[in-house]
Amino acid sequence: QFSQLTYAQVKGSGLANRCPTVESNGTSIQVKPGARMTNMCFEPKSFAVEAETDGGKKEFVTTKLMTRQTYTLAFIDGPLTTNPITFKEEDGMDHQPTTVKLPNAEYVPFLFTVKSLLAKGEGSEFKPGFTWGGEFEVPSYRTGGFLDPKGRGMYSGYDQAVALPALQADGKGGQEELFKESNKVFDIGKGAIEMEVNKVNAELGEIGGVFVSKQPSDTDMGAKAPKTILMKGIFYGKVV
Repeated sequence: QFSQLTYAQVKGSGLANRCPTVESNGTSIQVKPGARMTNMCFEPKSFAVEAETDGGKKEFVTTKLMTRQTYTLAFIDGPLTTNPITFKEEDGMDHQPTTVKLPNAEYVPFLFTVKSLLAKGEGSEFKPGFTWGGEFEVPSYRTGGFLDPKGRGMYSGYDQAVALPALQADGKGGQEELFKESNKVFDIGKGAIEMEVNKVNAELGEIGGVFVSKQPSDTDMGAKAPKTILMKGIFYGKVV
């Protein structure tokens, strides 16, 4: 769908952030031994964050997307096995840093990803109504070389940037917060995704449908507790 467009036509249009759509043709796609899923794409349409409401209850609130048109995962590739259908994510643009804004104006950055996804579903063919899903890894939003505003990093920069008298206190009074801010860690979280196929094109081997994904947000390299992000959107894949 996009291959016949020139670079100038795509540039700045937002089209590069869209997943291809599937035109229904046929009823199912059989998964043969040695098959692969290629060009898999995940395009979120809504982002909700679990936050405390006025009554102290936790519920998912709608957010405003702050990231430009660069939050879609694409070109994801991996082997497929059959009975049950199992997809193992191996390669592709499988993570995108994204930021959303809560109604109270708080920014929530997170790494939208499906890294090392292992998705399973009962059966041996993709057809409308087929559901599958699984868990994936969520790497840290920042990597070890990142320096915070005080010049502290995981494997470079200062060890700590807090005045010495503050560290000679009795071990209480905010010491834990100071330690967490100085002791940078590369957190790896767990996420889960559920997908439902609603269109197949048997001639081209394409499947399309909807997904719901749940994953933790950025922890600021161990300084903050992660929030839970709930995303809903569409996906696309090509079986070869």
